[in-house]
Amino acid sequence: MRKKLLFLGCNYDQVSYLEVLKNQNWEIIGADLNKNAPGKHLCDKFHNIGYDDFMGLINLGLKEKFSKNDMVFTAASQFAQKGAANFAAYFEIAFPSEKTIDLCLDKTAYYKYFLNNNIPIPKTWNIENKNELKDKIKTSDSEWFYLKSDFSKNPNYVYRFNKFDIPWNNFFWGKDRYLRKYYVLQEEAKGISLRINLFGDRFNVFDFLTGEKTKIHHESIISLNIIETLKQFINNQGMQNWLIKFDIILGKNTYVVLDIGMDPPIRMLRESEKNDVSFPEHYINQYLNNKVTYPEILD
Repeated sequence: MRKKLLFLGCNYDQVSYLEVLKNQNWEIIGADLNKNAPGKHLCDKFHNIGYDDFMGLINLGLKEKFSKNDMVFTAASQFAQKGAANFAAYFEIAFPSEKTIDLCLDKTAYYKYFLNNNIPIPKTWNIENKNELKDKIKTSDSEWFYLKSDFSKNPNYVYRFNKFDIPWNNFFWGKDRYLRKYYVLQEEAKGISLRINLFGDRFNVFDFLTGEKTKIHHESIISLNIIETLKQFINNQGMQNWLIKFDIILGKNTYVVLDIGMDPPIRMLRESEKNDVSFPEHYINQYLNNKVTYPEILD
C-alpha cells in the first residue's frame, strides 16, 4: 500500500520536492490556494485550499480518510507549518505541536523564551505605538537599532535606523499577518552576522554578508557552546527531525540570537545546487524518514 501524505503549498519552489515524493511513490494529496498551482500535476489529488484554512484542511483530511499512519509535509512559507501542525494534531499524526510552531513564528514569544532560558539576545523591547518607540529609544545608549514586527519575515517590516535620523514615515503601523500586535525594538549587536543551520547532530554556517558557507568561525561557535544551546531548544520543542535555522551575531567571546526559521534554508539549497546535490531528496529524507543523509560537503 502506498504511503499517503498531505502536501501544503504547490508553487514553483515546491515542485522539486513534489518530484522527489512522486519518484518515491507517495500518494500525494496536494493543497494550494492557487487552483492552477504549478505543482498541481504532480499530485495524485489536488484541493484548492490555502494552508491557513484550518477547517478546510480538516475537511480535506476527512474526505481523503487521513489517519495517524499518514504524513503531512510542507516546503512552503513557515506560516504553512501552523496549518500542518493543526492538521496533524486533529489526525494524531506525529508532528511538532501548534504551540511550538506559534513560539517559532512570534518574535515576542521566542525572545521571552530565550531570556527565560539563558539564551542571549540583544537588549529588546516590545513596542505598541510611536510614543513607546520614542521613549525606548531615548532610554538607550545605542546609536543603531532594528525595529521588527512580531511576525516579520524579512523584508516585511524590518527596519534598521540611526537614533539621530529616524525614518518615522517609513514605519508601518497597521495590522496584518506580519504585524499583529507588537513591534520588537532591539539595539544593534556588534559582530559578524551568521546563519546556522542545524540538522540532526550536524550543522553548517553561512556568512550573511557574502552568502557563502564558512568554517572559520567554528572554533568560536563551539567554544561558546552555541550549537549545544540551540540543539537543546530544538529538542525541547520536539523538532529533532527538522532542519532549523538560526540567525546570530557572533562577537568576541559573545553572541546573540536574532531569529529562528523553519522553512527550507535558501543558502543551503544554493550550496547544494552548486555541488550537484539534490537538497529536496535529503530534506524529505530527514522530515519523513528521520534520517540525516545530507552529504558532508554541506557541513
